[in-house]
Parts: sequence; C-alpha cells; structure tokens
Amino acid sequence: MEDFHDTVYFDDKSGSTTLDDVQSRVEETAGKVGIPIAFSRDQVKGGGLFSKTVDDCIVMCHPDHKKDYYNFCIYLSRQGNRVFIHIKVFGHSKQIKKEARSEAAKADRQGKELAYQLGSALGSGLRNIGKSKKKLEEEQEYYATLDDVFDQAF
Repeated sequence: MEDFHDTVYFDDKSGSTTLDDVQSRVEETAGKVGIPIAFSRDQVKGGGLFSKTVDDCIVMCHPDHKKDYYNFCIYLSRQGNRVFIHIKVFGHSKQIKKEARSEAAKADRQGKELAYQLGSALGSGLRNIGKSKKKLEEEQEYYATLDDVFDQAF
C-alpha cells in the first residue's frame, strides 16, 4: 500500500473518533460533490516478525469499478490526544497499467532502427488492447475528486 493522501490528524482528547465517524464524513462529502463510493470493512496487517499489528480499516472503492480502479484503505492510529487518519491506495488500475506499458514501449523505441520500432509498436498495440484515453481521464478525475473529498472532509 502507498499513501494516497497526506495523513490527517487532529486533537481527540475524548478518544471518541471512530472509523464509523470517518466513513460518515467521507460519505457525506462525496455525496455533496456527486461521486459514487462504496465501503466495506477489513483489517490491515503490519509490523515486522516480532511486532505484528492488526488495525481495523475501511476499504473504499468506486462501486462500478471495484476491480479495475485502485481501492483505498483508511485506518486510524493514536498518539496521546491525537488521532491520525491514514489513507492508503492499493490494488490495480487496468487503464493506468496500459498507459504505463505504452509509455515505456515508446521510450524504448527511441533511437532504434525502423524494423525494431515497427515490431515494438505492433506488440505494444496488441498488449494494450482496450486502452482508452477517455477512460483513463475519467479514472484520474475520480482520484483527483477523491483527494478533494478528503481535503474537505477533514
């Protein structure tokens, strides 16, 4: 998992902030901007061999693209009177993967002889069937909007 959004933190002297509170705020804010989100619950495991940790988390995704967009893991940690909200990204994006493969192939063709360039272009085209600039833009816009949702919610 990688960071999607900067860790959010605030004072929570009562220690009462829960994942349900976080989910409610994200859901409400996403509703205001009109983007679809779906939630489920899971656990995130971390630590090393001798210091394993298990934290409850919210898994968030686009309800229509559960397997072809990235998913998000939201979990809490505490230090003293502060609560920290961690927002991570994980999974796979079909369109971003195809775009990255296509760009890598383009870079590889630079300065090569014509026969290599033609073969590489043909191979790249076959490996990237289904690549859509429009779908990629829609997905990236979804992530940008989600980033704004987190800014507004917290």
